[in-house]
Amino acid sequence: MHNESGEPSGRTDGQGYSSFYEDDIPDESFNSRPPQRGKPFGRLRVLTLADAENAPARCYLLRGLIAPAELSLWWGAPKCGKSFLLLRVAYGMAFGVGMWGRSAKPSRVLYVAAEGEGGFAARLLTLRDAMGDAGDNFRYIAQRTTVGPPANDLANVTEAALDMGADLIVLDTLARTFGEGDENAARDMGGFVASLDQIREETGAHVAVVHHGTKTGERSRGSGAMEGAADLIVKVTRGAAGEPNSATVEAAKDDVDGAMLAFRLRVVDLPPGADDEPRSTCIAEEAETGERRAKPLPRVTRDALRYLCDLILTEGVPLPVGPLIPPNMRGVLEARWREECRSRRLSMAEKDADKDRVFRKAAQELRAAGHVTMRDGWVWQVRVVPDA
Repeated sequence: MHNESGEPSGRTDGQGYSSFYEDDIPDESFNSRPPQRGKPFGRLRVLTLADAENAPARCYLLRGLIAPAELSLWWGAPKCGKSFLLLRVAYGMAFGVGMWGRSAKPSRVLYVAAEGEGGFAARLLTLRDAMGDAGDNFRYIAQRTTVGPPANDLANVTEAALDMGADLIVLDTLARTFGEGDENAARDMGGFVASLDQIREETGAHVAVVHHGTKTGERSRGSGAMEGAADLIVKVTRGAAGEPNSATVEAAKDDVDGAMLAFRLRVVDLPPGADDEPRSTCIAEEAETGERRAKPLPRVTRDALRYLCDLILTEGVPLPVGPLIPPNMRGVLEARWREECRSRRLSMAEKDADKDRVFRKAAQELRAAGHVTMRDGWVWQVRVVPDA
């Protein structure tokens, strides 16, 4: 096994949370399968306050991102590099090698390349040549695989994961593993999520799903039931000319939102094919040490954030309990924030539609930069913007 070594202590995640990544964190925090607690009633376990006091600390496979028995969604527009990125993340984890200064536990990975073996074998062998042989820690399926209803292959995927003791299972892509339902129907997406839950419960592995975005690129494709079920949502975007691509943590159940993880796709030439035509593939590599520095916010966007901060101070209420909504956080309704921006003339436009357009752009910029989070009609501040 290859482990990262010689890393400096006190690494940060780009937002000042240095203690979270210090090397003195005990290895026990990586234990992936804690002992069973509570009194069993069938498959359910009833816990007490004593169980809560003795609950194990949160553990990770990839520090701050991927945790055992959880579900993550990695989505983006076509050609943004999401499959290359997740393959590099998963293959590195088979060695215990992380990215962006985030340490990783050596993990057993089952990668379901459901779009076929066509280019996948070349991608995998290129990673092997660049990083070393992961051996039996990395296995893959390169066939169309149906996990969602009618779940033709659900039992076989679970059996394969149990056979190798998988810590991480990657489904690439949702569309190719979904089944016979309609991605846009909440009921059908709920059936797919139920299959993922079954895999996680039976294997204890983290399940990471690669998914496509809508044509506009504003959100992941299909019903929001998948987003509501995910413990981690990462949006992958292609960089402008000369700029790196980025993976932005849009939502994290128990971690900080907004991290912008930069990476580039390095082109690697392959031996010519049977027709002597040149071939190539790509390897995803982190673009910088740590996370990309955010660009300064426009004045209007900064004003919108200032108005939000004022509202939270004067009218903020505890956020309701819900999926991916952090506890002990205060916020306001998005509609109230929009109203405040109107009354304080964030935009000088005459028409309400134009004022709303300015507001939506500012809100989107703040969310993309990791300064605010918006979910279920609520909005709250994630981090403070320094004065200009």
